[in-house]
Amino acid sequence: MRLSLSLPDIVRISTLSEDAAINHIVAELDGSGGVFNYIDATKRIKSAYKGLHRIDSLIAVPPSRMEEVGRCHNIEVVKLAAPLAFGRTTNVFDLSGRFFAYGEARQASYRAPFLYTESGTVKLYYLQPRKRGGLSFDQASLYISIVKKFLLDSEFYGEKVDVEVVDVAQRIEGRGRVLRIFDLSSVEIWSDDKIAQHLKVVRLALDDIEAQGLVKKKRRPLKDRDLPMFF
Repeated sequence: MRLSLSLPDIVRISTLSEDAAINHIVAELDGSGGVFNYIDATKRIKSAYKGLHRIDSLIAVPPSRMEEVGRCHNIEVVKLAAPLAFGRTTNVFDLSGRFFAYGEARQASYRAPFLYTESGTVKLYYLQPRKRGGLSFDQASLYISIVKKFLLDSEFYGEKVDVEVVDVAQRIEGRGRVLRIFDLSSVEIWSDDKIAQHLKVVRLALDDIEAQGLVKKKRRPLKDRDLPMFF
């Protein structure tokens, strides 16, 4: 079975050794997640960047959806992340599906809900909404490094580019979510060699996992027609 990982999955993998990478991937893919997702929150935040700067409208839920699984968690994320767009002039746009090629027949989705322009700069937006999935400095640095080098610099050659990574994870157990933002100015851009070494270990780990059948279920991609670069 060919396994599929998104770019955010890849940057989280521990690559100190191949065994460490295997253990991480197996735990992630064979985990018990999937009860709900954050597509609803992501689309509401996209509306904020399109110009809807009213939090009451962004968190409004019709009575028919009040009992949806994960509704309160999605609204928590919107309350934290959407106001970042308020008072800004941002023009949202989409690219058709783009994938990051990181080995023979291996491609990863960027899991980017949209891009936007602001003050002459093209920016890619990425939301990390999971409560217990917070990005470390190194993980955010790797994500931004790959997005800049392999997507933005080629798609928008000669233009000013940036990446806005918005993380709303809980940093201390029981203390609630905390808003954390990363961009090009706040991370360390990885060298090509360092990126290549990380990806090599990921590929080797995936090869072994597939050969040994260590993951028994296949993850369904998150798809939504309004988020063409998300799945």
